[in-house]
Amino acid sequence: MTHTSLTPLSTEAKRIAYGGMHVDLVKTSQGTVRIGSMPDISKFLNFYGFREEIVMVPDWQVSMAGDNHTGEEFVLWQAQVKGGLCKDYVGRPENVNQMRHNLDETFSYFFDSRRLAIVKKRWLSRWFAPCSACPDWKKGALQIQVAHNTIRVTDHGRIVYDSLEFRPAEDPDEQVETVLASVARDARSRQDLEITALGTGNGFVDTVSSCLVRFEKVVMLIDPCGYPAHNLARHGVHWDDVTHILITHNHEDHTQGFSACLNRAEKTATPLRLITAPGIYALLRKQFLPLCPGFDSHVIFIPMVPGTPLSLDYLRIDSRWNHHFLPYGTLGLRISAGGKTLGFSGDTKLDETINAILKRDELTPSWFSSCDLVFHEVDFDNPTGVHTHWKQVEKLQQVISGRVLGYHTPFLANAPLDLVREGKTYSL
Repeated sequence: MTHTSLTPLSTEAKRIAYGGMHVDLVKTSQGTVRIGSMPDISKFLNFYGFREEIVMVPDWQVSMAGDNHTGEEFVLWQAQVKGGLCKDYVGRPENVNQMRHNLDETFSYFFDSRRLAIVKKRWLSRWFAPCSACPDWKKGALQIQVAHNTIRVTDHGRIVYDSLEFRPAEDPDEQVETVLASVARDARSRQDLEITALGTGNGFVDTVSSCLVRFEKVVMLIDPCGYPAHNLARHGVHWDDVTHILITHNHEDHTQGFSACLNRAEKTATPLRLITAPGIYALLRKQFLPLCPGFDSHVIFIPMVPGTPLSLDYLRIDSRWNHHFLPYGTLGLRISAGGKTLGFSGDTKLDETINAILKRDELTPSWFSSCDLVFHEVDFDNPTGVHTHWKQVEKLQQVISGRVLGYHTPFLANAPLDLVREGKTYSL
């Protein structure tokens, strides 16, 4: 996971910052108030030991580092999975409603009790209490005042936080440009299929699962992690070398860098070549069009239809619908070039008992039989969970000749099966 800084702003306020983005946390008589969000904020809050009771939802803004609403889905997943507080989400009505609506499109869906069908839960109301500030909101001695791009927190009549006073010293776009200037461009044509693991974790731990696939002149980023310029640079890759982005599904830990990529496309006037299924694309557009009104002019959509091969320059991409809990679908992949094939499971519940009921051939191990290397999600702890238990991945390895590596999991030095190594490049 990326390393952040924690800086005192005043007696009551502290700032978590990384990659040009930040959130501020203010101690008050009604508990801790968090100002804004950022990708991976749930991990950063856990790392520093914060438990906030109130979340201030600011005007939705984006830079080349990311946006200040993304990050909230896994705050809610942390609460749902591990227990937590129902937080007051305070802000101008249009901001609170936009955040709530976007969360409802993803966080509210889950498997039924048999892990067979997708159902919509009422979880959002359990953890997200919308509170309008028009232009202020009060709770006991606490008052939060909201104006355009200005937030003021008053406690017992004393101002304890004013966003105008604590503006960051450096623009996040300037930090991105500084990072990019430190990384050499690489236009080399690859004759081998190369896969670089940018992250192997998930929304709860480490850098989320994301990888870079190269062949010939194609440089494809799968599921962009947050802070793309910074995370690519950590592994010696210049962001502008990326030619295509592929998104497997709409959960936040697979799209947290998307708004930054959109903003880069807008500011460089270089359209984003986006590969995904039409339903996944439609939701991305619906969610991010309010943030990026020029969405349609900044994105070149390359539709991928599961079951129908997609030819992309020198690559062939086969895809399937996975068994996962979003109604828009989630994708599994086979990427072939130069006579070699990478399998990429995406988020899926591989389970022979479940598939005996579903009777879907594309969800059987044979779908990966042509692969030389497979990155497969794995869950070490919960056989009945929503992700693939390691015993099922172990069986997969026994019936296909290609090498299978686990990802989308906390790294275990002595795991019972081999794992993808973050930062490692695999050549086929």
